[in-house]
Amino acid sequence: MDREKKTNSEFIIDALLTGRDLRSPEITQLVTEQSGKSIKIQDIASILAKLSNSEKCDLGFFIYKKRSAKGYTYHLVPEALSLPAEALYGLTRKTGKNRYTLEQTLADYPDLKKYVSSSRLKNREIKHSAKKRRKSLDKTISAIHLPSQTASTQQNEDSDQAIKMLVAQVLDEISEQGGLNININLNVRFTGIGEE
Repeated sequence: MDREKKTNSEFIIDALLTGRDLRSPEITQLVTEQSGKSIKIQDIASILAKLSNSEKCDLGFFIYKKRSAKGYTYHLVPEALSLPAEALYGLTRKTGKNRYTLEQTLADYPDLKKYVSSSRLKNREIKHSAKKRRKSLDKTISAIHLPSQTASTQQNEDSDQAIKMLVAQVLDEISEQGGLNININLNVRFTGIGEE
């Protein structure tokens, strides 16, 4: 990748690819040397905080952050050092053609699975499949057109079929999520009892 086109995150990843334990000042120095421009240590620390947080960035699963007397030291886990730099860059992206998902990474490099808890993967899969179901449900709902007063019986039958499909999908969604809790408040009034 060209020097001008690399982001600061990519320069930081290049520094971590040395395999050494590095502190923010050392990473800042390496990034400054590689990029040829002056970069503040605060900027590097901010980017490192994002990159090393697995909640915000998939690469965070593979960056080891350890508190030391003078701050934090960072290094890539040994198995991640074998990944190409482009794959590591791709783990930092949320979208785009150069994105490299965590799922792809774990499929291509199964040794890295030990750094990602299985519950985290399941949560990601559940969220991903729920998004897919929501999209298909949205498509179904948008495909339903309510018939006008002068609609023919064929249009009514089509509408009835679409509503049945929609209800079936809603029921599938409920069953996949483990059921549905319904709270009902019932008010009953008796009139005429006890009156004479």
